[in-house]
Amino acid sequence: MMHTKIIHWNTSKEVQPMTGIKRYEDELFTNVKRLLEEDKSEWHLERIQRSSNKYLGSTPVSWLLRYKCNDADIVHATNEVIAPALYFRKPKKSIVTVHGLVPIIYPSTIKNISDKIQWKLTPKALSKADRIIAISEFTKREVLRITNALRVPIEEDKIKVVYHGIDHSKFRPMDKEKCKRKIGLDADEKHILVVSLNMEMKRMDVVKRVFERVRREREDVRLVKVGEPVEILRGDGIIDLGFVSGDEMPILYNAADVYFHPSEFESFGLPVLEAIACGIPVVTSNRATIPEIVGSCAEMVNLDSEDVVEQFAERILKSLDKGIDLKAAERSKSFSWEKTARETIKIYEELIN
Repeated sequence: MMHTKIIHWNTSKEVQPMTGIKRYEDELFTNVKRLLEEDKSEWHLERIQRSSNKYLGSTPVSWLLRYKCNDADIVHATNEVIAPALYFRKPKKSIVTVHGLVPIIYPSTIKNISDKIQWKLTPKALSKADRIIAISEFTKREVLRITNALRVPIEEDKIKVVYHGIDHSKFRPMDKEKCKRKIGLDADEKHILVVSLNMEMKRMDVVKRVFERVRREREDVRLVKVGEPVEILRGDGIIDLGFVSGDEMPILYNAADVYFHPSEFESFGLPVLEAIACGIPVVTSNRATIPEIVGSCAEMVNLDSEDVVEQFAERILKSLDKGIDLKAAERSKSFSWEKTARETIKIYEELIN
């Protein structure tokens, strides 16, 4: 059997807080490596992660000093911001995973000169890859739309959709009252959970108005916010937990009575998948990737509706006493990290053959 060497270029560091990108890179590497060792003894997988050094770890410097081909048959850049490294390295075959071109659509998310450089170069760099993995059908359409608009078009058949996965041994239905007690929440109260960064497309302004509307109907409801603090989410009945470790998140989802996600843009929406895997009723927008993830297992609202706040509030109030949603938990089983790894390996095989 032919010896094949694959290298993952990761944007995450070995030691850092868990993010959606880091979870993808860690799970992909672990599962692909395990499957290759089981099925393809002559295939070898390595990874190159970002340096922990403050300066050497920055993306533009990493393109020159960190990301090397090391005579690999395939180099897989597992985040689109590494794609510009292809200007400086010439792998035999290359793949780039695109999680979402958010800073191109929402320039306010670009924080510094390093980010501006990498996002300026990324669209054209994608055209240099032999294959692109999009993490959803929506992301695939966005890649095609944006690269065409920027006049660096990419052939559609070069883009393959491979969804993220989830660890079902962790994210599963649990006893709600026990989970509430573990988190320190009152078991006699109802809790709406929001897991989000503070970005304009996450629509925290809608969260605030919807919660105020819900509280007019039920005073026993509390809003639990996880993620970076949001100034507008202050007030009676709001519990801001800030950063919560990955190990605690399954308990937190199960402690919630409703998961609320009004985001207008999601390349994938991992928290939504985690919520349905725990069997928590989900109320969300119908934008971007979310319908692909939830199917019919969530209450979805059109953000363009004139009465959007009323619609969200109505659906949340209807769902607060619903209990475990076994249909949603069952749907989540169609997503797994092993499936992500197997479909990624198929793309490797296409390139090698």
